[in-house]
Order: sequence, then C-alpha cells, then structure tokens
Amino acid sequence: MDPQEFQLSMEVKANHLLVRASGVRSQDTVKAIVLEVFNTALANHLQKVLIDVRELNGIFGIMEIYHLVTDVLRDLRDKGVKQVAVIDIRRSATPGWFLETVAQNRGFNFRVFAEDETALKWLGV
Repeated sequence: MDPQEFQLSMEVKANHLLVRASGVRSQDTVKAIVLEVFNTALANHLQKVLIDVRELNGIFGIMEIYHLVTDVLRDLRDKGVKQVAVIDIRRSATPGWFLETVAQNRGFNFRVFAEDETALKWLGV
C-alpha cells in the first residue's frame, strides 16, 4: 500500500484515543487504519476510541460496508476496545444507519456521528 493513501494522527488522552484520518477511503486503507488504531488503543490500555474520518475521500457502498465489518472487524471483537465513535460528514440522518447496524449486530459498541460534541458525549469522555 502506498503510504500516501492515508495519514493518521493519534493522540492518547486520559480516557480515550483520539484519531484523525485523512487520505483515500478504500477497503485497504480503512483496514490499515482500523488495525493501527486498535493496536495503538490496546498498547495504551484504552477502551474508548474517537476516530474523525471527515478528511477521508470516497464513499463505501452497502456491500463494501458489510464486508469491512464482517471481514476486518470480526477478529477485533472482545480484544479490549469497548466503545468506538466515528465522526464522518457522510453520516446518514437515518437512526438505523447501515454501518452502525451491521457493526452492532456483530457485537461492536459502535456509532457514527456528524459532530465532535455528540460523539464525545456518547463515549462519556
């Protein structure tokens, strides 16, 4: 994978990991981002993660979302990260947004938000 496809900045806070991602939104880049974020959270004994992906370009379709959650995240469930909030400008106004539904149906405490304040409140940080 080309290192220019995405960039991450991670900041360890007292009770969560704050991540900002930019670059190209693809199956490969999102998989790499997820693995790096989970490993950093676990290395720092953090159970809560806030990921801002508003600077990731591109949109996933329903099948891409389904495969991402089922193929990439399945090995990360129950490994120490208990709660993940994602901030994305592509947030659907529909409460049962597909990504959240697929993730939650597979045992992840996962939500997508359009703004920082709501995400932080949901995380309880």
